[in-house]
Amino acid sequence: MFCSQPFNRIEIFANGNVFTCCPEYINNYSIGNIYETPFKDIWNGERAKLIREKILNGDYTICNNICNLKNNNCTNEKYFSETVEEYPSEVSISSDCTCNVRCRICRDEYKHSTYNKEDLEEEINKIWIPIFKNAKILKFGISGEPFASLKEKMIIKKAQEVYPDIKFHFHTNGILGNEKLLKELNVYNKTEIMTVSLHSATRWTYNRVVVGGNWDKVLSNLKLYSQMKKDNLLHQFRMIFVVYSENYKDIPKFVKLAKKYNATAEFWALMKNDFNEIGRNFDKYSIINENHKYHKNLIKILKDPILQSENVVLYPVLKQLIQK
Repeated sequence: MFCSQPFNRIEIFANGNVFTCCPEYINNYSIGNIYETPFKDIWNGERAKLIREKILNGDYTICNNICNLKNNNCTNEKYFSETVEEYPSEVSISSDCTCNVRCRICRDEYKHSTYNKEDLEEEINKIWIPIFKNAKILKFGISGEPFASLKEKMIIKKAQEVYPDIKFHFHTNGILGNEKLLKELNVYNKTEIMTVSLHSATRWTYNRVVVGGNWDKVLSNLKLYSQMKKDNLLHQFRMIFVVYSENYKDIPKFVKLAKKYNATAEFWALMKNDFNEIGRNFDKYSIINENHKYHKNLIKILKDPILQSENVVLYPVLKQLIQK
């Protein structure tokens, strides 16, 4: 068994860099840039072939040990080769970093991009749309808020014009994606997965970790997504909680909140980056570090029986903490 990610999936970021997996999981190994190289030359370029060759040989040295997909999202390698004729079936898109809030784990400043609509249309038609020709699902919201981005809403609409059977996965902060907007974008009946990054289970914690948010609108949309799941409009409803020193006490309550809304409760570890105050002061906030003053408190919470609930997903770094 092996990881199928490099053979059927890509992630594209606002600067145009293309990855076969989450950049943090493959040590930022990019296979090319869509603004510098035609996608057909990226998809079967030397860097793409190299990572596929390594995976086929059971060599995961490009990857790192925080990934859990290598073991859980696999298939039989006999169906794969270094060169892949069909374009990816899943495309994750972060074409724009625009966001309507500041989650403290992400950034220190609000991000808002401005575009010339005619230039956007040309870029979308020439660069983005051809990439989707074999895509079954498009994921939006890797590093921005798709429902706040003019560019991403234009991509969503154009993709459906050209590929009417395409489905969607949205990763959102849960504020703007109400029923009215989903229907305006024509994705109310075409969304397979809805992922909401919340990082809190109470109004008090939410207001502490999300700047410019709206707890009441989030709860209203959680109720909407829960009903969509019950109505079989959503295949999966996920709620994300990145664990750090400012929110870890909410972990058990978050499990209950997710269960209330018929969602999985997924717990991620804080990532180190240079883009915000928390990332620059990683050791101060990252309680997965055994030297952190709240580390033992975290371990105690992670061993709470409620974390054994069926709707709970602990990512590898957190799993390793309770297995020591």
